[in-house]
Amino acid sequence: MTAEELKENLSYYSNNIEEIGISVYVLLKNDDNYIPKKLDITASDLPSLQEVFIKSIEETIIDKDELTVLNLSSSDERINVIYKYDIEVPEELSAMETVLESDNHTLFNIETDDIKNVRAFLIEIGNEENQIVLYKTLASVNVFGRSSFFLKKSNERFEKINEEFLRISGSFQLMKVNDHLFVLDLKTIERFFGFHDVIVREATAGLEAIENMQILENPETLRELIEDVKYARRFTKVARSSPVIGSNISNDRIINFCKNHPALINKMRFNSEEDKLQLDTNVSKDLFIKLLMDDFLTSELTDFHYTSEAKDSADSIEETIS
Repeated sequence: MTAEELKENLSYYSNNIEEIGISVYVLLKNDDNYIPKKLDITASDLPSLQEVFIKSIEETIIDKDELTVLNLSSSDERINVIYKYDIEVPEELSAMETVLESDNHTLFNIETDDIKNVRAFLIEIGNEENQIVLYKTLASVNVFGRSSFFLKKSNERFEKINEEFLRISGSFQLMKVNDHLFVLDLKTIERFFGFHDVIVREATAGLEAIENMQILENPETLRELIEDVKYARRFTKVARSSPVIGSNISNDRIINFCKNHPALINKMRFNSEEDKLQLDTNVSKDLFIKLLMDDFLTSELTDFHYTSEAKDSADSIEETIS
């Protein structure tokens, strides 16, 4: 799904706000089964809450002029990017599908369910024909209990708020649209949901693809980096979409490229036979990963050399390297 297709899908909810509704569910910290519970919200307050999230969707996605949709496995450092989840989905996020499958969910019990145990909101917006689900983490600073002292305006004076309450803003981190799961906040994904374990498993496939090339004298130096989520994401990207591996570029051609490209000369070292690369510095490791992603470009117009991760290929190559 492209950015324009995503915007078009979401515009339905913005343009038909009178014909859709909203339901809010929560996930609790002490529930390892990730079973959503529905919040019983006064019906007259729901349209205002729906408006908060529709406005957020408009500002975050629909009205963004420069917006790109990338696969999560191909994430890079670009801004204004939404990531489509294309790797193993953590169990907790399956709750987003659960709320779409049925409206018959247990209600959050104000008497027995502790409000401080709410870990996330699931916001379902739509009607019988079209639905989206937003995932919103709940920070502890947005849970207000009786231990604090809060005042509200009442007639001509202030009076104390005696009950616990939640603050709900329109921000959200993930979104499910037409069976596609999108990530708006990559840092949230990296902190929660056991994502580190998932990405390490995916990255292992990237390392195996590199080792199968037999172009490295010391491939073990890359395995030392796999626990670093930054590198794990890069290896996952290599596994899924390396143009060099996907196009079966020969080792001789790669070695020759390293010897002649201005960005690589004197930064990449070779074994004594000069048929393998020796990665003995962090710089050489980073450059090698960039090399596999074909990030070293040359302008046909000026013959200038560039390094660019943010490029979209006009040619078709295999997305997944087996």
